[in-house]
Amino acid sequence: MPLGGTFVLTEEAEEVEALNEIMQQTGTARKGGLASQTKRRRSPGRSGASRGGDLLAGYFFLLPTLVIFTVFILIPVGWSFYLSLHEIGPMGLGTIWVGLDNYKELLTSASYLNSIKVTALFALGVVPTGMGLALFLAILLNRPLKGIAIYRTALFAPVVLSSAIAGVIWSFLYSPTVGYLNYFLHRFGVAQPPNWLADPNWALVAVAMTTVWKEMGFTTIILLAGLQGIPDHLYEAARIDGAGKWAAFRNITIPMLSPTLFFVLIISVIHSFEAFGQIHVLTRGGPIEATNVLVYSIYQDAFINFRSGYASAQAYVLFVIVLVMTLIQFGVLGKRIHYE
Repeated sequence: MPLGGTFVLTEEAEEVEALNEIMQQTGTARKGGLASQTKRRRSPGRSGASRGGDLLAGYFFLLPTLVIFTVFILIPVGWSFYLSLHEIGPMGLGTIWVGLDNYKELLTSASYLNSIKVTALFALGVVPTGMGLALFLAILLNRPLKGIAIYRTALFAPVVLSSAIAGVIWSFLYSPTVGYLNYFLHRFGVAQPPNWLADPNWALVAVAMTTVWKEMGFTTIILLAGLQGIPDHLYEAARIDGAGKWAAFRNITIPMLSPTLFFVLIISVIHSFEAFGQIHVLTRGGPIEATNVLVYSIYQDAFINFRSGYASAQAYVLFVIVLVMTLIQFGVLGKRIHYE
């Protein structure tokens, strides 16, 4: 028994010693791993070089965009401001420093002040009408009807047309002799339909109608995307509470759609202040400057009257007007937008 007990105790001692060696080795390995990680973390040279390489790669990928932005936007903007301070001769021959005289002339020009008035009336006619019709059509297109994709595509089709083509199409519709618009008005009892493009009282209305038709597809698709992003459970909860369609539209649809409506409003205002193509095709700013909006006034002074400096001053004034209008919209409506 003594010999057997001694043997058992010796075997247990060897096992304990082996376990201690394994634990010591594991602890050393862990300490080594932690030490190596600490060294890697404390090594500033390697992380700094890697960070610098990433930054250099980022600038390398941005380089094409920066070059295009500088050549086609930044330099022309700076050159336009330079021209606005000079009187440029025809075909760019001769440059005379005039300072702010071009801007002073704008403030006293009856033709330019009339252009501001016409542009404001044009925007007031196009923006609310276009947004109202687009919202109505977006609600209709947001239903699971058979063949709804065909209707959506047909509505968006005018957007892909150029303003010149849209102007040509509507010039035929507005024709006092062969135009379908006056033909249908006559059939519905209008004895003397208006001469849309030759009457100063109707020319701006005609251009506005063309613009609404041209831009409505884009606005409708944007609003349709916003409607499809509204959760269905909100309408289900309102229906359970007994809310009608009008109450759901007023308390759910409009608040949830407010970010999209705000975006569409800003884009529509900017587009209305940049209208040119359809006006050039339909009326050329007439009759009697009834459709001479700001952009068309810039075109006339730059490429017809060859007053590049004066036209550049108008372009900068237009930029300030659009910027102020955008800031006002953000200041007045930005805080009332409901974001999820």
